[in-house]
Amino acid sequence: MTGDTLLERATRSEHAGENRCIPCTVLNLAIVAVVAVVVGLAVPIAGIVLFVVAVAAIWFRGSLVPGTPRLTKCSFPDRMPERFETSSESTPTSAAELEIDQYLREIGVVLEDPVVDDLVLEPTFERAWRRECTAVDVRNADRDGLAELVGIPPSELEIRRQGTAFVAVVDGERLGQWESRSAFVADVAGARLLEDRVESWNELPLGRRSEVLGALRLFLEWCPTCGGTVSFDQAVLESCCRRYDVLAATCEECDDRVLEIGG
Repeated sequence: MTGDTLLERATRSEHAGENRCIPCTVLNLAIVAVVAVVVGLAVPIAGIVLFVVAVAAIWFRGSLVPGTPRLTKCSFPDRMPERFETSSESTPTSAAELEIDQYLREIGVVLEDPVVDDLVLEPTFERAWRRECTAVDVRNADRDGLAELVGIPPSELEIRRQGTAFVAVVDGERLGQWESRSAFVADVAGARLLEDRVESWNELPLGRRSEVLGALRLFLEWCPTCGGTVSFDQAVLESCCRRYDVLAATCEECDDRVLEIGG
């Protein structure tokens, strides 16, 4: 017999909380609201009770209406779920991407390579980043390293694994999410180097620093944890109610996803 409470047994953590699918939740709430109104026209108190119970069930279980993912796919065009879905870690695009490219050039961590006609990591920075990634991985002090970077006590920070994703949580709120531990190691190591090399680094807002670190991972050709070769390819990801294409950077040795763009 486990020590789980009745509430914990009733909760479907794979579909609730941080794993909640917002489009499916919105559709469920809309359906139960309509049903509750219909019932309430006949018996007002029954409509109120039905709505309260249904909302509680959706909150703890993620959905109530049978066949929810299929209904969401049929009810919402692809662009609608996309508007609901957000990522705590975003790679900049368009004008913002150009601005970050310029910033990376100005601080001297990337440069134009005439041979490949593209931006590449500056060699001394790349070597230092690789050494720091190795040091972070060996220490395996993920919580302490991240707490130091964001300026909070380690005791207030929790590191969770959700599938392959690496998630940082403070007081129950998600602080950040990385595609894998390799992506996390790359960002922690990169932030430490930039803090030492760039005088104004800590003056950037935390969100902006995260964008810069995510953009830096675009230039990775080696895995931050196993040292294997990183390759870019198209990948198709699937949530409970939609499929979407991303450009993915993945280690060929350990299969860690270092970066995802799109979706």
